[in-house]
Amino acid sequence: MRQVVMTKPGEIVVEKRPDPKIEEPTDAVIRLTATCVCGSDLWPYRGVQEVHHQVMGHEYVGVVETVGPEVETIKAGDFVVGSFWASDNTCEICRAGYQSHCVHRTVMGS
Repeated sequence: MRQVVMTKPGEIVVEKRPDPKIEEPTDAVIRLTATCVCGSDLWPYRGVQEVHHQVMGHEYVGVVETVGPEVETIKAGDFVVGSFWASDNTCEICRAGYQSHCVHRTVMGS
């Protein structure tokens, strides 16, 4: 897999990283078809904020390749749209429709 990383203001590089895999029973692996640079990436890119070797393009669309055994709402072959938060979609907050506030959320690309 490849990822775009901001290494310093005004500089991005493409790096290789291991292909994603199911690690938790609520995980899904998604083959990206398109991604975009987030507006929040522009501040460090322009030198206004500090750069922390950050992965860019964490808002995306893609096709589900595989899902963990506890995933019930999507399946392989589904087209999905995602944001910069990864959520488990099983906690009470997710079930109420607030996945961006999931108690188990992580930032995409982390």
